[in-house]
Amino acid sequence: MKKLERKRNSKMKKWMGGLFTSALLLGMAACGTADETQGEASGDGGTQEEAQEISVAVVQDYPPFEYIVDGDLTGFDIDIIEAIAAEENLKVNWEIMRFDGIIPALQANQVDAAVSAITIRDDRAEVVDFSQPYFESGLSLVVPVDSDINSIEDLEGAQIVGKQGTSGLEKAREFAEQYNGDVTVLQEDATMYMEILSGNADALVNDYPSVAYKITTDGDDTQLRIVGERLTGEDYGIAVSKGADGLLEKMDNGLSTIMENGTYDEIYNQYFGE
Repeated sequence: MKKLERKRNSKMKKWMGGLFTSALLLGMAACGTADETQGEASGDGGTQEEAQEISVAVVQDYPPFEYIVDGDLTGFDIDIIEAIAAEENLKVNWEIMRFDGIIPALQANQVDAAVSAITIRDDRAEVVDFSQPYFESGLSLVVPVDSDINSIEDLEGAQIVGKQGTSGLEKAREFAEQYNGDVTVLQEDATMYMEILSGNADALVNDYPSVAYKITTDGDDTQLRIVGERLTGEDYGIAVSKGADGLLEKMDNGLSTIMENGTYDEIYNQYFGE
């Protein structure tokens, strides 16, 4: 009986040992499968890095750079930032505001960055950072098609419109001082154009791309014309809060990438191509 019991015990130990070994191997195989699945999901054998969320200030009424279509924000600037975000693993949260509130919002770290055809200027560069230039622009003098103003000298005593917080307003004030005129300060492009078309003002100063886009869009029905050549040459840049660590580098890197791989040209031709 004792020999029989020893044999049974020996068989039981071997069976239990085999069962334990099988369970261990199955567990290891399951872990390996899970790790492989996780690696496949990340695409590079590890966990995919989560996108960095950033807030970007923008206006909503400055076509073709930023405007609303069927309730959606669109435009040249919007597409450029989204293309940069795709390259640099950024998730953009758009913050719509008035233009004259953008720089103060960046200074107060209320937003991380801003893009709204913002001219790179020394005074602005003292309080915010700028990316490399991404668009060459300039200012134009605009009048109704039937206006008697055909040159800068014809602005004597004129009422000139400029947009709050812009280089155009500074140029309008310069002309008003030089030619004994006066300045009307408004907030939106649409109201600026209406101000001269209604006869409440004689001329306005605004960024050339926006003016050219409006005249082209209006086609044969346009009631506006540009006087002479561009008044200035200016570069637009992406403004970044000085408190947004590392974001300026990502904006510059992403901008360089889309300029090199052709994405920038595709976006540019969509809005400004012949």
